[in-house]
Amino acid sequence: MRWTWGTWLSLCFVAGGCSPLDLTALHPQAPALSRFTAEPPGAACAFGGQAVGTGLDLDGNGVLDDAEVTRTEYLCADAPARVVARSSEVAPGAMCAEGGRLTQAGLDLNGNGVLDDAEVTREVPVCTRTAAVLTRIHPVPDSTACLSPATVLEAGGDVDGDGVLGPAEVQAAHHFCFVDSSLLRVQVQPEPAGGACGRAGMRVEAFGDLDGNGQRDVDTEVLTVLLLCQPTRVYTGPYVVTTAEDLAGLQGVTRVDGDLLVNSETLTALDLPELSAVVGSLTVQANPRLTRVALPSLRFAGEVWLDDNAALTTAAMGDPALPVHVDRDLSVRGNPVLASLDGLRALAPRRWLGVSDNALVESLEFPAVDSLPEGLSVQANPRLRRLALPGLASAGSVSLSQNAALESLSGLSSLRTVEFLSIFSNAALTNVEGLDSLQSASAISISRNAKLQSTAGFPRLSRVGSVAIGDNALLESAGGMPELRTVSEDITLRNNARLKSVTGLDRLDSVHTVIVELNPRLTDLGGLGRLLRLDRLSVRYNNDLTELTRFQNLRELQFLTVTDNPSLQALGLDGLRVVGQGFTVTTNPLLPTCQARALADLAYQGPQEARVITGNDDGATCAGP
Repeated sequence: MRWTWGTWLSLCFVAGGCSPLDLTALHPQAPALSRFTAEPPGAACAFGGQAVGTGLDLDGNGVLDDAEVTRTEYLCADAPARVVARSSEVAPGAMCAEGGRLTQAGLDLNGNGVLDDAEVTREVPVCTRTAAVLTRIHPVPDSTACLSPATVLEAGGDVDGDGVLGPAEVQAAHHFCFVDSSLLRVQVQPEPAGGACGRAGMRVEAFGDLDGNGQRDVDTEVLTVLLLCQPTRVYTGPYVVTTAEDLAGLQGVTRVDGDLLVNSETLTALDLPELSAVVGSLTVQANPRLTRVALPSLRFAGEVWLDDNAALTTAAMGDPALPVHVDRDLSVRGNPVLASLDGLRALAPRRWLGVSDNALVESLEFPAVDSLPEGLSVQANPRLRRLALPGLASAGSVSLSQNAALESLSGLSSLRTVEFLSIFSNAALTNVEGLDSLQSASAISISRNAKLQSTAGFPRLSRVGSVAIGDNALLESAGGMPELRTVSEDITLRNNARLKSVTGLDRLDSVHTVIVELNPRLTDLGGLGRLLRLDRLSVRYNNDLTELTRFQNLRELQFLTVTDNPSLQALGLDGLRVVGQGFTVTTNPLLPTCQARALADLAYQGPQEARVITGNDDGATCAGP
């Protein structure tokens, strides 16, 4: 049975109180109890309320347990008050030099459909800024709108008055396919009140003058019109949305000159159809009931944070055909029911992009991103199968980790330079093919990828600071970098349970340090055969490794460490002539001790206390000179 608060209180009054119902007549020894529990919005109560359960305390524990509830009634909350708003003109003056509007919002507590003075909870002054319309034209070598080279026309109001159309001022743009910028003809003229804008504005008319006669041929030269619905309506300062009233106050605002934070316990939808620029940070964070974000006119934001929104299912910012300039960072994190990032594909961060902990996201596509000096981080998206950043050419770092369904890196095919590349714990990844343009990196780490079988996939990589390949359980072949010539720091191969060979390093001739450890099936180090000198060579705990003859061209070392290789029978370092500072060959039970001593006598030039040869085969004999 469903009751409203009013009916329940009336019933209590008539009955003389709200004591538990007397059910003891049905079970004389068991006292009657009742309990109140919160009832969420649903079939029983459209706007939530309380469920009142009654029954007998059959087990005598003083608590009405679930099994003892024999009757449930509902105390339903009334419908919440509707948000209403009103606007009034602001005369030109100290608040707004050109005038503007004052928007007031609040709850219609008395239900009269009008916002009364006593009901106002939020006031938002919005200033009018009439700005000169500017245009700019620039070519793009690979337009996603044209799938070819194109000329882009951008237009907007010069809001800051500096005479230059900045990214935050672009209100409209168009890609002219196969039209050279020199042939584009542009004219700015008024748009009358009552037209497409509803109020006075400006329009930019443009066409490709294909025959070069200075006039438009209506049959062959298409006219493009960009509308700029002036004036710009600007809110200055930070703005925080915690209630529906706060959101109502932003309707009609086209630009926020400051940060915009949306952090609400109650808001279910964020719809701002006219907002085109947020000069500061646009943050939509920790909104437990928010299901939809829609900012279709967005063209610029200082940065965007879309994080920790437990109920968010759809998010759309900007027009997919036009880049949305994000001056710094873009984060999409911790949105467990967000199924797609398609509505965000127009966003183009200029510093850092992070996508992490989004349980349902299957693809990641940001075609307008070309450089990320602070990096790309894609982490812990369990259903993510596909990356698509076709324009990304350089990045401070690229970290791909714990994406259990990721199958390919082909979406990074344009990446040429990166500081740090980490491919970590991607359970479905079987190869690293797809990085076809990568030429240089400060560090590459490939580790804990459970199904990875080969590291081949760097066809143009020529120099790198360090390479670390470790803890890849099924990896059988390491290398696959045919153009790699220089590793300025170290190559580390560690704890790859099935690694058998190191190949595909045919041009590698300069490395600082080589560390080969804990690879129980490794037998072939052929890819390292061109090396002439190293600072350090460490070969340890490789169960099946029988010889080091692949290093026969090695001439000079500072430190040599060969320890705990149970199958090692020969050093094979026949070309080695200098070991400068440390010589350690220990616990290789099948390696003749005399062979290690002969090499030390020939090449070692360091202090005697750093010459350690123990635990090898002391009984074996070595052929004389």
